[in-house]
Amino acid sequence: MKTPRRGPRVLLSLVVCAGLAAACGKKGPPLAPLARVPSPPANLQAARAGDDVYVWFTVPSTNVSGQSPADVSSVELYAVTAPEAPSGEDLTEAAVKVASYPVQPVLPPPPPTPEGAPTPPPIPLPPGFAQGATAVVRETLTPELRAATVLPERKPASERVAEEQAVEPLPGPLVAPDAAGSLRRFYFVVSVGPRERKSAPSQVVSVPVTDASDAPTNLRVDYTETGMTLAWSAPANARPAPAEPEPGLLPSKPLIAPPAPTGYHVFEVPKAGGPEPDPYALALPTPLTPQPLAVTELAVAGPARYGEERCFAVRATDMVAGALVLGPQSEPACVTPVDTFPPAAPKQLAAIAGVGVINLIWEPNAETDLAGYIVLRGLAPGDTLQAITPSPMRETTYRDEAVTPGVRYTYAVVAVDTATPQNVSDQSNRVEEASRTP
Repeated sequence: MKTPRRGPRVLLSLVVCAGLAAACGKKGPPLAPLARVPSPPANLQAARAGDDVYVWFTVPSTNVSGQSPADVSSVELYAVTAPEAPSGEDLTEAAVKVASYPVQPVLPPPPPTPEGAPTPPPIPLPPGFAQGATAVVRETLTPELRAATVLPERKPASERVAEEQAVEPLPGPLVAPDAAGSLRRFYFVVSVGPRERKSAPSQVVSVPVTDASDAPTNLRVDYTETGMTLAWSAPANARPAPAEPEPGLLPSKPLIAPPAPTGYHVFEVPKAGGPEPDPYALALPTPLTPQPLAVTELAVAGPARYGEERCFAVRATDMVAGALVLGPQSEPACVTPVDTFPPAAPKQLAAIAGVGVINLIWEPNAETDLAGYIVLRGLAPGDTLQAITPSPMRETTYRDEAVTPGVRYTYAVVAVDTATPQNVSDQSNRVEEASRTP
């Protein structure tokens, strides 16, 4: 049997396959390492209270590639005061860096502790924000920061002048302009990784730089057994509520809506002279009032915390350029409640006579700080009663065996609390009774 001859096409295929096989064994050029760039901070927000602007955001915990933990060593806060938000390919060139804040590294889990060995103490971390945490930072507005920010020249002055001359000025405003020329303070945050690799900027937020109403005055705090009452005086420049139209007249409709009336937020504040807050543990001022008050008083419900000093302050709130701005804080008012409130008088005291004994019974009191009851006795019908129990008793019954049969006695009961000195209630209803003769 003859072997079939291989044609030239078959031989060519074998040569091509051999060449490909030889090429598969060679290494190609190395790929460039993936840049470890952290994700930008998220959830950026800002609010203004007086001269302080609070900015808060979420510290990144992943890189832009999705790798976790993030390769982030710090976060940088940028700001600019201008009528419009910063723009351009690189926002950091259109703003000023306010501050840089370190981010704590994420340590690997410790190795397992051998059986019987003491657990080693945790490795201390340097100061800074934790990855994934909500960071709160604060900037205090100065007169310089309220003015428009002057950035370094980005182009020759001749080009700037030519551009400005080429723009025709618009006619005068048809509505009243915003205060302070509509200037706002804009903020954004950038993450910084190894080798100063920076993330894209976060979203941009802003607060108005125009002042709100002044601080309220004459803050007063009164308390009762069931709560506190705060009252204050409105600042002189508070925005009033619109006046009610006179009877018989149609309400006027101004072309420009008047500003919303001034409201008030109440805060519980730390007493003066306390320790300086940790710069990496700042908290947003949280008011006791969920919504701004339209009145100048507030009732704070809840039992008084006796012996504990509490301080309060009030800030005016105004809508400025579409944002709620809190004015400067009032002078704090502090109070240390003292328990001077006696329990209620016991009720429904009744006496039941027995042979050589008089039994008493009454309804229990409901006070949570009740120490007990003291039983009073005197000869009927005398008005002077003396305590016959040496110390407060918790029971609501009493068996008086120190009686003379046939003699009538008058009884009453008082309640006392746990305060020092103790508060004593009014007397209960009085009852008269004599024990029976054997």
